[in-house]
Amino acid sequence: MHFILISKKDSFKDEQINEHLLNSSDAPSLISREAIKFEISNFIIYIYPYDHIDHEVYGYSYFADEDRLLLVNGIVNVNNDLRNPDISVFFDQLNDSTEFFGDYQIISIDKEGNGFIRTPPLSVRQLFHYEDENCDVISTEIKLIVDGIQKFREKPFVHHYDYDFIEDSVFREWTPRDFPRNTIFKEIKRIFPQDTKYFKEGKILIERKESIEIPQWFRDSYNNNKHKLFDDYYDSLINFVEANLVSLKPNFEKITLGLTGGLDSRLTAAILSPICKKQGISFECSTSGQDTHPDVVIAKKVAKVLNVKHFHVVPQNNKRPNTNEYKDYALTFYMAQGDWNSKDFVIGYTRKISNFSVIAQLGMDAFKRYTIDKICSGNRWFARRILFHKNFFFPLFFTEYETWFALLYAEHGDENAFKEFVYEILQRSEPKLLTIPFAGDSLPQTDVKPHLTKLDSTYHQKDPFLWDYGYVNENLKQVLRNKFNELDKFDRNIIKVIGLNELDYFINEEISKIINLYHEKQINLIECFKELLNERFSADKYYRKGNMITMTKENRYPYLNKMQILMDFAAAAKYYSFQEMEKDLSLRK
Repeated sequence: MHFILISKKDSFKDEQINEHLLNSSDAPSLISREAIKFEISNFIIYIYPYDHIDHEVYGYSYFADEDRLLLVNGIVNVNNDLRNPDISVFFDQLNDSTEFFGDYQIISIDKEGNGFIRTPPLSVRQLFHYEDENCDVISTEIKLIVDGIQKFREKPFVHHYDYDFIEDSVFREWTPRDFPRNTIFKEIKRIFPQDTKYFKEGKILIERKESIEIPQWFRDSYNNNKHKLFDDYYDSLINFVEANLVSLKPNFEKITLGLTGGLDSRLTAAILSPICKKQGISFECSTSGQDTHPDVVIAKKVAKVLNVKHFHVVPQNNKRPNTNEYKDYALTFYMAQGDWNSKDFVIGYTRKISNFSVIAQLGMDAFKRYTIDKICSGNRWFARRILFHKNFFFPLFFTEYETWFALLYAEHGDENAFKEFVYEILQRSEPKLLTIPFAGDSLPQTDVKPHLTKLDSTYHQKDPFLWDYGYVNENLKQVLRNKFNELDKFDRNIIKVIGLNELDYFINEEISKIINLYHEKQINLIECFKELLNERFSADKYYRKGNMITMTKENRYPYLNKMQILMDFAAAAKYYSFQEMEKDLSLRK
């Protein structure tokens, strides 16, 4: 489900929230069948349940009376077994020694306004926080806050844009971010799964945590008898997957896995294939790409060993689609709410009530997330990438157990130590899969060489993408001038006289280096002008006219990979709400 939880302050008035929208089943980005409003203590809660695959219904996923409100969002097993389907009994059975496993949000609020939010330390399910003088808000979606709080409608998005988030997204997309808790909107911050969240006397309290604690029993098992730890983990993993799939089996027709040539989806296939055969569940794999792409070549070999159906999806014109129009960028921003970008463009998105009868599974990789930044990026990127068009998520290889393995590997100082995890799971599930090479990678535990390189495996030929330098400069000037205005007036004038602007200064780091060299007296003013002029006319870096840009393996860096990100933000800059985007993009029902 999606939900928004509003704690009213003394100055709160009903007109400060968009109650008409929040009472609608299409308030979240994924349309629900109904919107349900609860009030308890000084909280207003809107929830948007879904009844496909895991039925989110009253008494099972949510409950409310005059004494308490209870919510369970996602899959959770308790003490190595399925949870009690009666949500009231489930909450009554909870105590300090209760062990949870899965990906979930568990919420309890009593009539005094006290309670808690319980989540695992790694999760695909997101939480966002907003506070002003009238209310304090927690939501599963940025959209619910932006569209649900009237204050956001007073100015277009660009006035709310967070410069630090944009800079992180462009220059530190896959490296540690300077501001990991930021979102594209400066007023909205992330609550990460490892944070402590609770309610006290009607107030929302959040304790930020920058680390995850590994249980001592797990650490001892890892150090003293790793082989038994893997045996026990593997048994619990199989039990968790099988028990939940059997429970959910009446609600779906089949499981489809996106199979690549890498580590993650092969692990997933190795677990799902035998369980599905045993339980009579239809299971198939699909791979998209050119005939010779490493993903396609290796996926076919994996499917053959497992004896499962495999579909090779050949892109139109043998290339993946790309952002050819401004509305493509706006649509990506809408789906991603700023968290992923058009380099991962998805075509054919429609916004409607979901009737999914298929579990679409992806290979997940918590066992690789050996730093808190990687853990946070999993919550940021995977969450929106997976949940933008569906609500159900099966947490296979994306739970706290795999996180503990990853953190222990990091303590031993080997960034590739996680490959032991891959080896141990495949050894226990289907050893023949260890004889098939991985695309661009290898396991030190075997002598199988990788199939081609990582660059070959990560690159897919795509259609050209639209880049409009003037459009980006105009639409993002309001936020990009933040960095430009840090320069003194003399430096700003030098840059403008050369014919450069706020966008140039932001995207081209050479400009600031040249200015610094001048101030450090390593070059004189004439040399400074000459160097800046070189940057002004370096058309091969980022084009200053509207162009359709073809990205190849070789030309992705350092600029082309940044341009689509900026186009995303520029395409949404003038909107006042996601509702307005829905209307403009014809996404309304």
